[in-house]
Amino acid sequence: MNTWLDKKAYEETLLKLAGLFKKNFEVFVYHKIGKDNKLTEEILAAGPIF
Repeated sequence: MNTWLDKKAYEETLLKLAGLFKKNFEVFVYHKIGKDNKLTEEILAAGPIF
């Protein structure tokens, strides 16, 4: 963040990228992986939280 001269542009880019990651992780909500779905929960937990 300190390397960006335009802090507002940094924040906008940060939120945009985080939103893209969050959208990418949404596909795992509908797919159950593993015998007890634990892997699905672990994958979702690894996604971005903001």
